[in-house]
Amino acid sequence: MGVICASILLLFEEEDAFWMMCSIVEDLLPGQYYSVSLYGVQVDIHFESQDSNELNFKRNDILKILSMTDEDCWIGELNGKHGWFPAKFVQLVDERSKLYSSAGDDSVNEYISDLVRGKLATCIKAIFEHGLRKTPTVLGGICHPWLFIEEAALHAINKDFDSVYARLILCKTYRLDEDGRILTPEELLCRCIRSINYTHNLAHAQMDVKLRSFICVGLNEQVLHLWLETLCSCTDIIKKWYLPWSFLRSPCWVQIKCDLRVLQQFSFTLQQNFELPIAYRQLDVLSDVRDMLIKHHLFSWDL
Repeated sequence: MGVICASILLLFEEEDAFWMMCSIVEDLLPGQYYSVSLYGVQVDIHFESQDSNELNFKRNDILKILSMTDEDCWIGELNGKHGWFPAKFVQLVDERSKLYSSAGDDSVNEYISDLVRGKLATCIKAIFEHGLRKTPTVLGGICHPWLFIEEAALHAINKDFDSVYARLILCKTYRLDEDGRILTPEELLCRCIRSINYTHNLAHAQMDVKLRSFICVGLNEQVLHLWLETLCSCTDIIKKWYLPWSFLRSPCWVQIKCDLRVLQQFSFTLQQNFELPIAYRQLDVLSDVRDMLIKHHLFSWDL
């Protein structure tokens, strides 16, 4: 594979080489990759069928995926009935490397949201604030941990930025990130921060909200403890932001990582945009549906 990559880069322009690599990756994937990789999806909104070939479902139903061949319309099964449905109305809940549990789904179990965004997030924030240097402002306020996380994550991926960016684009194009073993923890960290900043900045969310959403995504991906290791391994950034006696600058972070690693054995499905206003939570769904309708010419100019 490495020889193929080198040959392509020598013979073609960078952009052409990238798209040719996409084609090669697609050819290398198993024939049934899209139809058998995933077990199911969770419904985001109600879908009332208007045709016998459509699959009728309600919010929070769990569908079994039969085919994902079409980008916009998938085929699924619910209660023994088969039919197609708009892919943008659902979200993936079960990957090959993880099992789904309703106990860890905050759209089904409200208590798990209180535990994670309340108690756990409060404890983790206290750890990140311990020994955090004061900002050089007149008021002498404490700098927020989210700013440290952003800078440390950027430092962690900067060494191999082009490779990380290319892998993220490939994974988005071919849904390779549907298997948690494809992306590295650093790449997941990069994607998480970029996604949170995009969605939360639109809603003018505070950094406390971003931090809680960050923790939720880390639990979903089962890499929260690995993210802590990545952040604490950025020695120069740690020294810049934290005093010598802080938890994250001392060997204490190793014990904290061990405690967080226990959570890896549990399955979480926590909404990243849970704390955003409803209007902003629905923006992505509405935009995706509009794009699908326009693509298939089933649209009104009022969209």
